[in-house]
This record gives sequence, structure tokens and C-alpha cells, in this order.
Amino acid sequence: MALTDARTREEEQERRHLAETVHRLTTELEHLTGYIDKSARTIEEKKEHLWANLRDMDFAEKANFRHEVDLSVLSAEHAAMRRKRIERLLESPYFGRVDFHARGDAGGGAYYIGVHNFSDPATQEILIHDWRAPVSGLFYDFESGAAFFETPEGTAHGEITGKRQYKIVGGRLEYMLDSSLNIGDDVLQRELSQSADDRMKNIVATIQREQNAVIRNETARVLILQGVAGSGKTSIALHRVAFLLYRFKDTLSSDNVMILSPNRVFGDYIADVLPELGEQQTAEIDFDRIAGTFLAEVADYETFGEQVVKLIENVDEAAAERMRHKATPEFVTDLDAWITSRADEEFTPAEIKQKHHRLPAEWVAETFDESRNLPVFTRLDHLANRAVYLLKQQVLDRGHKWAAADTAGVRRQVRAMFPHKDALAMYKAFYQDPDRRGMFKPLGRKKIEYADVFPLIYTMIRTARQENYGHIRHLLVDEMQDYTPIQYAVLRELFSCTMTILGDSNQSVNPFSSSSLSTIHNIFPEADCLELCKSYRSTTEITNFAQNISRNDKLVPIERHGLPPQVIACTDQRDQQARILTLIEQHSRSEHRSLGIICKTVTQAKTLHHALSEAGVEPTFLDYDSTAFAGGIVLTSAHIAKGLEFDTVIVPHADEENYTTEMDRCMLYIACTRAMHELHLTHHGPLSRFLEFAEEPRSRIVDTETAESHDHAADARVS
Repeated sequence: MALTDARTREEEQERRHLAETVHRLTTELEHLTGYIDKSARTIEEKKEHLWANLRDMDFAEKANFRHEVDLSVLSAEHAAMRRKRIERLLESPYFGRVDFHARGDAGGGAYYIGVHNFSDPATQEILIHDWRAPVSGLFYDFESGAAFFETPEGTAHGEITGKRQYKIVGGRLEYMLDSSLNIGDDVLQRELSQSADDRMKNIVATIQREQNAVIRNETARVLILQGVAGSGKTSIALHRVAFLLYRFKDTLSSDNVMILSPNRVFGDYIADVLPELGEQQTAEIDFDRIAGTFLAEVADYETFGEQVVKLIENVDEAAAERMRHKATPEFVTDLDAWITSRADEEFTPAEIKQKHHRLPAEWVAETFDESRNLPVFTRLDHLANRAVYLLKQQVLDRGHKWAAADTAGVRRQVRAMFPHKDALAMYKAFYQDPDRRGMFKPLGRKKIEYADVFPLIYTMIRTARQENYGHIRHLLVDEMQDYTPIQYAVLRELFSCTMTILGDSNQSVNPFSSSSLSTIHNIFPEADCLELCKSYRSTTEITNFAQNISRNDKLVPIERHGLPPQVIACTDQRDQQARILTLIEQHSRSEHRSLGIICKTVTQAKTLHHALSEAGVEPTFLDYDSTAFAGGIVLTSAHIAKGLEFDTVIVPHADEENYTTEMDRCMLYIACTRAMHELHLTHHGPLSRFLEFAEEPRSRIVDTETAESHDHAADARVS
């Protein structure tokens, strides 16, 4: 009874503390709103005054007046940003509290932790600590007992005497839990059991210790993160970006950060995370856009999506061999060495003659040699410019004219000293070596395979000066396993900045050209390598099911139970569509919000989309041209679904004819691991060999004769 009374008193104290915090936040919000409104009026008045008196002002007065307006605008923008953060805090001021007694202090302190920092405007006392602040590390990294954190004066040692977690919605306390350990399982289980949102959300309330170590790593120049499916690696990487922006706010801004994502749908899916954490959205890029920038006027090319579709529908062993050949670190080494040696081995200095004036071959050789540190085509341009300048001076000194045709003539002579006219010609010449013959096969007169796209771009970068991304100070690279060593070599040339590189080698969409953590580490030997092995997304039943498709012995599932996956045998294609419609209907009556219908290919998804539309169901269809993610019912392919998650997933055509190769196994694994709470697979014809384990008697296999009983079971679950 006494324990219950004490708990009631503590809850009442926490409610009063929350009410007081909300009151202070509300007061500050009103103050900021008034200030912003007043600033807007003041700025408008100053602009009107400037226009009205422009003719009567001298230059200094105008400059001073404009400076005052600029300062007012900056101040108002800062206030608007602060107001946005206050509005965010009013919804949920904080999610945690840690009680820390510093060594040598008479009393302990209670530190409340939220998404943003908030100080009392009158006293400057910090009422809410930003989750990225050093003191907040106490909440994530320590259990009760001895602990420490960094302060401007040095390391503060002491003891954690209590930790508490809160769920606050709309400024109201829903529950609070005491936790002596790291982020309590109760809160984590509650959050994981929630329905999936339309977009990825922040996870500051449930960051685990191993995840926090990744987020707060501020020493690694390159950090490579291997994370199993559902480990939260993308979310953790985005929180890491937010942490770096907070930690290095004087030298790093959102304008200096870029995210390289697998496609635009995924980019849209993750777009809310940084703004939720109080940071501006960062620029995005993908390898297709890099290819478009470089090759727009050089060659037509196969895209990554086109390559994946071609491989899924029909594996060409010769094409697969070309991909394997160009997806090794040794290929990068060989191509780089060959490019580097061309200037020494193939440049033939010769005399330059124009308008009866000459520059001897010796001068040409010396001038070319002076710029050894430059790419070969840049060296040729440098040589041509010097030659034009000297010959033009000689011609003009003799009273003769120098025309544009003379300049062009000199340039032609210089270019004739090197056998390759451009990077594409050079790249083709690379395959004239007998050991490499047959490894380059154009798809048309001016179209190249995707496997040649980045070797060609690398050749362009190494042979002529190119625009790079010098203003970017941190690059986040997602789905690292889908990029080859030559693509990383291109990134290394384009981005001379710190990087966070993440992915999962078990989720490669092209086994012929995938990269493992160790492969990428060879490209960036200075990198720190970390692994996240705990999977949070799926229920234990779904995780175990997926493990039977593609085993990852390092994966540790979080203990969260749900319905076993269903493997639904159908009589024919029409029956399969009917069962999918039934599953969609069941989903609409469940507590879940998002449903992903994930086919192996975009073609299959398009066919199913047409059939469902005719039946009155209109899912959002995502293909390689899609640019935005939408909630509700989504129909797409396994490749495009990478990185996304849904409450419920339906995987159609899970038969042997559809899922038979190793690449198919990867696609099936990706599709199944998108599911958080429920997973259904449908098929007609023999079940895929990768699902043979599901044919055991104790597996939950459903055929069309038992469909009605499952409908009743679904109704019972809903009620």
C-alpha cells in the first residue's frame, strides 16, 4: 500500500512538472510569435521607408539601412526556427530523465531529455536537454551505478541513482516507467508494436546502447556500418548526421551534408527524419544522377534498375561474368594503373608547325613533362595552350595575322600525339589487351552496359579535370552492398570528406556485383567498421521465417511475438488474385495501417496492379520512375521496396518457377523482411525451393479451402 501511495505521489509530481514545463513552453511560444509578427511589420516599414527616401540617401546611408534590414530578417528567421522547435516540444517536451549525483556534489541533478534543448528565458537554466548533448549520453549508455559524461571543464564522474522513461502525446502524460537498465524493454516493445508510419520517424526515445555508439562516433573519418535487416541502420545513420550537425555546428551545416540513397522513393521515405530532429533537410543524390551528369553527352547507358530487371528475368552468363570481372578491387587497381601509364607509354612528342613557325619536339616533351601531376587530357590542353601562346606571339611579332583556324591547327597537332581522342576511346582501348578481350560489350552503337558506366566515369575523372563536390563535408551512403569497388573509387574522387557508409550484405539485389564490408574496407582502409546485429523491425516469427530463406548467423532478433507467416496455396492465378483481395480486405479491418504487396519484378507488380484496379482496389504503384512514397496500400517490387517497412506484407507468386535462382533468393528475403507484424505469401504451382521448410506439418500453410476459417479468425482478432 505504501509503495502504491509513493508511486501515486511520484506520478503526481511528474504531472505537475510536465504542466509547469508546458506552461513555460507556451509562454515562450507566445513571446516568439509576438516577436516574429512585430519583426515582420518593422521589416516592411523599413523597406517602405527605404523606397520612399532612396533618392535622398547617399551610398553609406543606403548600405547602413540595408544592413539593418538584413539583420532584422536574420533575427526573425532565427526566432521562426526556435518557434518551430518549441511547437515540436509542446507535443512531447521530453521522453526521458536521468538522475545523476556527481562526485563531490552535495545534491544530485535530474536531467530531462527531449528532442531539442530548452532553457528558461529568465534564468537560462536548462529545463530540457537535447538528446545529442553530452549529459544525455548518461541516459543511453549507462545502467544505474557509476557513470560519467564530458563537460567543458572535463569528465564528470558520479553515480546514476535513477532513470525514467515517458510517453507524452499532445502535452499529456500517457505513461511513465522507471528503468534501472538501458532503454527499457517495456518502452521499446510498446514502440515496436506500433503501426508503421507513412514515413520513417525519429527514434530518439528508444536508441539502444550499440546504436548510440554509432551515432556519437565523432572521430572516424569514414565509418562503415554493416547492419542486419531491421537493425535500424538507416535511421541510426540519419541520427548520426543530426548529431554531427549539433556537435560541429560552427563548421558543419545541412548545406554541407549529402545523402546518397538507392532511389528517389527511398529518399522521400526518409525525408522527415532530420526535420523532426530540428535540422534542415540535406541534399540528395544517387548513382543514376551521377551517371546522368557525367554521361549525358558522352554515351547512352543501361541504368541499375534496367540491369536488375534483365538479370531477374534472364541471367546471361556472359553478362554475369563481365559484371563479376568489373566488381572486384583488383579491377580498380588494374584500370587505375593502366590509365596512369598511358601518358608515359603512348604520348609521342612531335614538332609543332604553324604559319612557318616551329616548336621543336624536345620543347613539347619538356612542356608535357612539367605537368605530370595533372590528368592526361588536361596536360594535353595545357601543352596546346602554351604552344598557341608562343606561336601566336611569334606570328604577331612578324606583323602577320593569327586566326582561330591557326589555334585549331595547333590543337589538332597536339591531340595527334596521343592515340585516344577522349575518355570513352581510352576506356574501349583498355579492353584491347588479350587478357581482357570480351569483357567489354556495347549494347548498341553508343550504349554501354551498366557494369561499364562507373569504370567509364572513373576513366573520365582520372584523365581530365571534373567538377566535384568540394562543398560537401559529410556524405552518407546507404545500401552499400549494391555498389561496386569502382563506384566507391568514383566517390573517393568526387568527395574528399568524411563519410558514413551503411548496408547489409544479405540484402544485395545483384549477387554478381555486390560488395561486402571487407571489400569496402579495402577501398577505405582508414575506416572504422561497426556491426549492428540486433533486428528490431519484425516479429520473432517473421524473422525466423526469413532466416530460413537466407541464413545470417549474426542476426539477433528482439523478442516480440505475433502471428506466424502464412503460406497460401492457390489453385490458379485467378484464385491467387482472389486470395490477395481477401488479405487486403482483412487488412482494412485490422488495426494495422500500412500494407506492402511486394512482387519479384516491376512487370509482375504492374500486372497485379491492373488486376486489383479492375477489382476496385487502387494501391499506390511504385516503379523505377516513382519519386515519392505514399502510405496505405503500396504495390511494388522487392528492389524498390528495399529500406521500406510495412505493418503487413503480401508476397505473391512464391512458386518455384518465380523464385529459383540465388538472385531470386535475395529478392524473396528482401520482400519478407519488409514486414513488421504480418507476412503472407501466395502461390499456385509448386512452392519455391527456398520455402520448402514451410511445407513441414507444423508450418501454418493455408489453402483456399481454409480461407473462410481464416476470415473468421481475422474478424475475431479485430473484435
